[in-house]
Amino acid sequence: RSDQLTVDAPVPVKDGMKITMLGYDQALTWRVEGGKLIVDVPAEARAAGKYVWTFKIDW
Repeated sequence: RSDQLTVDAPVPVKDGMKITMLGYDQALTWRVEGGKLIVDVPAEARAAGKYVWTFKIDW
């Protein structure tokens, strides 16, 4: 099961963009739907951030 984070704000999206999460060593899958950035956050990543999630976007 994978939960999602939806960012309903302007985020510059570029080809090859990589999204990672502090404490989780794999890149997260993402997509843009209806102008919103949607990031899939798998259970393993959610467990790594028990109290707070910190994401990094690399272009």
